[in-house]
Amino acid sequence: MLAETLDAALVGGGTDWASAVQQTGLDALGVPASEEGLGTDLRDAAVVAAAFGRANVVLPWAEHWVATRLGGRGDGGPRADGSAAALTRARGERERRWAEDALTTLHCAEIVGLCRRMLRDAALFSKERKQFGVAIASFQALRHRMADMAMILEQAEAITGAAIVSLEADEDPARERSVSAARVVCDDAARLVGEGAVQIHGAMGLTAELRLGGYFRRARMLAQGDGTARAHLRRYAA
Repeated sequence: MLAETLDAALVGGGTDWASAVQQTGLDALGVPASEEGLGTDLRDAAVVAAAFGRANVVLPWAEHWVATRLGGRGDGGPRADGSAAALTRARGERERRWAEDALTTLHCAEIVGLCRRMLRDAALFSKERKQFGVAIASFQALRHRMADMAMILEQAEAITGAAIVSLEADEDPARERSVSAARVVCDDAARLVGEGAVQIHGAMGLTAELRLGGYFRRARMLAQGDGTARAHLRRYAA
């Protein structure tokens, strides 16, 4: 229900912090219900992150939620200075590591949302674009390409869900491995789905006329943060 409500609201153009977060009451997420908030469930925060991804609403939602979850209620406004603002609220090394993993997981959820929209746009465009008198969606090679894109996206969504579960359980070794696995798979999804969607659109893929370019750039920017996939591979293998 939350995802459907956000999708409908964001289509209307409410993409600034005030309309997307404050007016919708999302700033109460991360605040315990005992303090008149909407609760501290990470899964709810991930639903919001994915919805922002599907609409390519570029806001520091992950940083805001983590800072709020760690007791930052009342600061007001987005944490525009990024992860640092959230991590400064961590009390002790263990909480700091949890905060870093929560940020990574919410960024993974946003990547999944971005990829979901890029895949949808690519599939729709492939039915419209014609070569040799037929829609390119009928080409077997292209259908295989989109199937591969869909598979990595489903993997990314599933493993991000597993990371959320591990964060809620808050058992350090299992959590770190699960979050790092999600980060690596989402990096692959951002690259494979993004590049595939751009190529399916041909020369138009990265033009200002299409929203696809903005989605792809945002996905790649997120994929380059949170310590990079290579660092998470090392942590997973440790």
